[in-house]
Amino acid sequence: MKHRLKQLAIALAVILAALSALFVATAYWAVPTAQVRNEAAAAVQVVARWRDQSRDLGAIRPGQTVAFKVPGEGGIRFSVTYADGRQVTSPEMYYTLTTTVRAVVSEQSVSVDSEPGLATADQDPRRGPGQGR
Repeated sequence: MKHRLKQLAIALAVILAALSALFVATAYWAVPTAQVRNEAAAAVQVVARWRDQSRDLGAIRPGQTVAFKVPGEGGIRFSVTYADGRQVTSPEMYYTLTTTVRAVVSEQSVSVDSEPGLATADQDPRRGPGQGR
């Protein structure tokens, strides 16, 4: 009887440890990600705003994508300043855990969409596509 109780306790401890590890891993990778891609002909300045926070992404070169994690869930919008001084702001896009919000800057506007799924923002925000790690 004691042996069976010991085996049961060990099995429950292993299951609890596995579930805890799964929870921690999900919490890490489930953080929403925002990506901004510049498809305009010149560099643009971009500021992302969500809830009571903002992040200045600095100058984004043509063809460059900048990615970063956005904690929690809520609405996010992107303010773009073009080289000639024009400013545009995207519509607000709602995001939840595991969402990737994509903003694409064109010559005249900034469009946004989102995609559910486990995404990461592990790339260096100053590197463009194809520049490796």
